[in-house]
Amino acid sequence: MSLRVLPIGMTWRREVLSARSKRFFCQSKWTHPSSTQCPKILAANPRILWDHPSRHLSAVSNAAAPSTTKPVTESQRRSAQLELDHMNRSTSRLLGMNLNEEGGASVSGAIVNEARVALHYWSRRWYMHFHPGFGRAAKGSALSLNALRRWDSENGGGAGVIAGIELGESSDPSAQKLSGDHGARQAERLLDWSISNGLANHGLFDSHPGEVSHMEKEDKEGGHLGISPNLMCVNIMETYLLPTAYGGVGGWDGGYAAIGHVAGDGRANGTRPAAGDQHSATLLKHFTINSSYVRAVADTTRLMKKMKRLQADFPDKLSPDTLSIKAELNTWSKRAIVFQDQTTNGAGGIVIDGMAGGSNPKEVLKSLEAEGVCDDEAEIYGEDAYTLRGCLDRMESIVAEAEERYVSMKDDRIRPSVDWYNTVMGAWARSDLEGAIDKAKRILHGMEGYDDDDPVADRANDRFPVVGDSRRCWASPDTVSYNSVLFCLARDAGNNRAKEAEALLQRMKDRYIRTKDEDMRPDELTYGAVLHTLAQAGMAHEAESILDSLEDSFERDNKGTVPSLTIYNTVLNAWANSLRRDAPRRAESLLERMKVLSSTGKNPTVEPDTISISSVISCHARSKTRRGAERGEQILYEALELYSEGNPRVKPDSIMFNCAITGWTNISGTENDQEGLSGGEIPAERAEKLLRKMKDDRLDVPLVAQTFNIVLDCWAKSETKGATERALRLMREMPDHGVTPDECSYNSVLHSMTKESDSKWVGRAEEMFKEMKGKNVSTSEITYHVMMNIYGKSRDGEGARKAEELLRSMVDEKLCPNDISYNICIDACARRGDHKMAERLLEEMISLSDQGKSKCRPTIHSFASVVNALAKSGDVDAVACAKEVVRKVEELEYVSPNSILYNSLIDCIVKSGQNDSASQAEDILVRMEHMHRSGNPDVRPNSYAYSMVLTSCARSKEPGAAERAERLLLNMESLYADGLSDVVANSRCYSAAMTAWARSSSPDAIERTLALIDRMEQNGRNCTPHGKPNAHCYNACIHAIAKSQQPGKAKRCGEVLERMIAARNSGFHESAPSLITYSTIINACAYTHGSESDKKEAFDLARDCFRTLLESNELEPCVSSFTNFFLVISRHLKHGAVRDQFAEAVFLEGCKRGKIGKQVFNNFRKASPAVANRILMEHKIFPAEWGKNITHDGYKSY
Repeated sequence: MSLRVLPIGMTWRREVLSARSKRFFCQSKWTHPSSTQCPKILAANPRILWDHPSRHLSAVSNAAAPSTTKPVTESQRRSAQLELDHMNRSTSRLLGMNLNEEGGASVSGAIVNEARVALHYWSRRWYMHFHPGFGRAAKGSALSLNALRRWDSENGGGAGVIAGIELGESSDPSAQKLSGDHGARQAERLLDWSISNGLANHGLFDSHPGEVSHMEKEDKEGGHLGISPNLMCVNIMETYLLPTAYGGVGGWDGGYAAIGHVAGDGRANGTRPAAGDQHSATLLKHFTINSSYVRAVADTTRLMKKMKRLQADFPDKLSPDTLSIKAELNTWSKRAIVFQDQTTNGAGGIVIDGMAGGSNPKEVLKSLEAEGVCDDEAEIYGEDAYTLRGCLDRMESIVAEAEERYVSMKDDRIRPSVDWYNTVMGAWARSDLEGAIDKAKRILHGMEGYDDDDPVADRANDRFPVVGDSRRCWASPDTVSYNSVLFCLARDAGNNRAKEAEALLQRMKDRYIRTKDEDMRPDELTYGAVLHTLAQAGMAHEAESILDSLEDSFERDNKGTVPSLTIYNTVLNAWANSLRRDAPRRAESLLERMKVLSSTGKNPTVEPDTISISSVISCHARSKTRRGAERGEQILYEALELYSEGNPRVKPDSIMFNCAITGWTNISGTENDQEGLSGGEIPAERAEKLLRKMKDDRLDVPLVAQTFNIVLDCWAKSETKGATERALRLMREMPDHGVTPDECSYNSVLHSMTKESDSKWVGRAEEMFKEMKGKNVSTSEITYHVMMNIYGKSRDGEGARKAEELLRSMVDEKLCPNDISYNICIDACARRGDHKMAERLLEEMISLSDQGKSKCRPTIHSFASVVNALAKSGDVDAVACAKEVVRKVEELEYVSPNSILYNSLIDCIVKSGQNDSASQAEDILVRMEHMHRSGNPDVRPNSYAYSMVLTSCARSKEPGAAERAERLLLNMESLYADGLSDVVANSRCYSAAMTAWARSSSPDAIERTLALIDRMEQNGRNCTPHGKPNAHCYNACIHAIAKSQQPGKAKRCGEVLERMIAARNSGFHESAPSLITYSTIINACAYTHGSESDKKEAFDLARDCFRTLLESNELEPCVSSFTNFFLVISRHLKHGAVRDQFAEAVFLEGCKRGKIGKQVFNNFRKASPAVANRILMEHKIFPAEWGKNITHDGYKSY
């Protein structure tokens, strides 16, 4: 059986395996797993996240690879300690010498060699042995990434023991407080001493047999680059930069005086932070910029300047070469990261982690570089060095100058390296600046064109477009080059970017097949970035196709990229984001594949974990169906069972619960909200029950604000009575669980109040708004919009004015009103028919837009709301003003008319009641049809437009209005049948056409309405999409019969009533007779003329209808029912005792039900004058309780 067609329901191995990979969700700010899959993939390899320093230092490169360190032996401990003691003594002796003094020691080869060895030790070997984050491998000197992770999690070693190396009594006392940059600082001091004592001219920078080139790829290609004279400076720079690549393990010696001064964290005395308060970045969380990171950048920049000065002072000894350019670019790349969020987040920038005061990294860096902490110069490279764009431009100029030197001098020592271009592309990829993607793509195209015979580079760029010309490069791309651009595309996800990523992956594959260069082979990062881009765009089929090809390749050749758990999870998220109807099924099928692959040993690493389960639950939640919500909850409970049986990989967390709860939130407020679910619970109750489940102490799932907010949103969407009270109660419970309500919590409760009609909720909303201010809960534009909506939707006549006051107060709160703010106010005006205020606000929006404030630019909704305000105003010139608004829309360039605007205009015309309103409305409809046929899809007439025009015909007194309505109705069906329109003639349209005939006074009215009813019943039998008869349509037909002057009206009404009852009994409950039905029939019977038998038939039918209303549990007779039935009695029963008794019995029933009004009593007096006068004499006055239940519903409103 193929794994790709596995049926759902296979068993899952439940044995306990190794702990699952580290979650990459941030509990404090929950997002769906699909938005964070790729960052986890990319964070696993610093090369793509930063500038891909895969070849900076051989030792650092080794650290990036998986390491299996053995316990450090005692002999290794002693050897390392002896070497440290020796170097401490040697360095102290050298630093104590002054070779420039008269009578002092002279520069000798022995001193130069000793200095070289010490420099090499402090810049390289020391951190391999004694760096706080690294341990010593059993064989040879190598960095241990596992030891670094262990140190990072434990926040550094304790006093006396650093990374497992015991510091003996004979060692330097200062070593007891060594920091990660101690070795680099020792090397820098020694370098400064060497330069000041003239060692540069005595072979200090000459090659040494024990040194490594650090240009392995360049040596492999050319074989003659040799050892870079800049290696000594580069080693120190790279050692300083360790915190930027492996976590913040920088030092605290002296430099914290400046940092403490800027940050205000009490470190102005320069003392070492207490244990647990060290400035350490979190491993692999590269975007956490802490003080160690900033300090490392400052130190490295200082070394870079020294290296540049040495190149200028000793051009015959050392000059810019491939390695030094790589180091410079790496430094500027790390520097750019400090300012990255300065661009995206405004003036606040990044907050330095671990420093009090939320210091701005730019200011901290300036302080370090300007106050003499790092150098005696106050400024480097000008103000541009403290901006993201400035750093990137500097990198571009460094590469351009080096390329020019290489071309002009033909000097292979400065031959461009692939790492140069990768570093620059990586910096652009992280920047999020405008045009960053195009910058990276141009560099890649230039690298592809480095080989003259490269057919891939000569391909048309229609599949992977590049803006502008490709720049020329002098190195071929490698895997990291392509990954840089793919990472750029992943950060700017969308359908177009996803297609570009697919095309780029194919180009990469083609190039690898052609060149057979292993450095070009797509790796897990490559596929991870492409899949992430596809997942963000919801292109699930394409994502799973790539996964299938990876599986096939691995099964066929047993080589290439092994699909990892992260890759499978990314594809699951692609299905979650696809929103396809079959997404839940496809996701569960893929989950079963993962279970089988792991349980059979074919790919044991892909056993589903919490992320996998959460993604599948999210698939079901996003289906927005009751079935999906039920299935998502079921999968959650299955994971709970597996965890209880000993499988820690699927331990439910807050993310998994949030996904399941979201399933109920997505259907809250829909028809499913009104249906009784299992146990009679509505979606919001099911969501809250899952929230209560999280409190189980055995699960150890933290309750976070996001979970409460999802449940609050569920209540806010619910149409259930009491939903607002439940939401408010739940928010008040949050502090009891250690969770503080945030802005989202308050906004959700306030949103639920917008649905309440009781005026008390306006006051409670105002109290909550004040409470947010008092508790310093942030209030954003969203909060103000919700409050404005509460005022706008309330029954308060001053609601529009209060909404506008809030709009004006937003500026005082340093918030920016936008088009949504104004539209809410205009909607509030429209609800109250205040068209003057609505027009004033619209003009203000247009004025602000003309002034360059694009956020306040009116939308089509703004104009449509003003037209709605005019429609409700009742002004004589409302239609003319509405047409002027529409004309203005048609003239503006930044907004286009749509069907909503024209529908509002039609509504305004219909409500105006003008004599020619039907003709005007039809003209607008014809205009819409013409515009749609001319290629404007936004002006497509919908069913609402047609029904409003038909309604205008029904209300019109124009001759031929009924014929026009029926012609329009039949035209709708004809257009649909011919495929020229997808608008069906629904029941509302049929009802309007029949009402037009009923009010037309045409002698053919009854036949035409009956013919339309026959047509609707035929639609039902033929299962066409057009309207099927409902009570409104049958009532329109009965109304036409009642208004006619033809004989036999009662009989015809009875026949229609029988059709309605038959339809209801057949399962068409919408056809069930209503109060309007029976009241209209009674009215028709009252005005029936003809022979005595006709009158008797009319009386019997009216009596049966009235009895039905009296005996019904669902229907209640209204005032019109009693009024018309007394009219039936007076017209169709002979005078006498029977008539009086019958009339009195009906009157007493009306009094009992509180339905006797003045008109009812007048008709009662006509039916039985004597009884009416007697009853009136007995009571003297008209008792109020007789009419206590009179309302304006029923037949009168119809």
